[in-house]
Amino acid sequence: MDGREMTRWASDRRVADRRVGGRRATDPCRAPSGLRPFTLCREADVSGVSGTGIVLEGVVFSTGAVVIHWLTPPPRGSIALFDSLEQFLSIHVAPHPENRSILAFDDGGALTAETIDLADPVPQPTARSATDPPLR
Repeated sequence: MDGREMTRWASDRRVADRRVGGRRATDPCRAPSGLRPFTLCREADVSGVSGTGIVLEGVVFSTGAVVIHWLTPPPRGSIALFDSLEQFLSIHVAPHPENRSILAFDDGGALTAETIDLADPVPQPTARSATDPPLR
């Protein structure tokens, strides 16, 4: 292969690599974007493992996948992955209604163990009034 062939090949690659909308024109379609953060607060802890108050923070990704960060054991806690919010709720919230857990989304939605509908576990944000504090 002489230098001219290599130069032409590199030129062809640059043309094929032109970016469209922040990604390569040759990239496959991407998954949806966005996420929905939440916290889980427990009023009681019958198992004595995770404690009371805010015991975990998590996020629901636009694909439905869920990542949670347990705030115990100190100093770092632990991370867990779930295929869906329904899977997480069915394991850590629904079986323990006596903990009086409240799952609070940053956008204003909330779930309690008594109100969880595992057929449709993702609540929509509630309407906000002018007197509500601003969301962070």
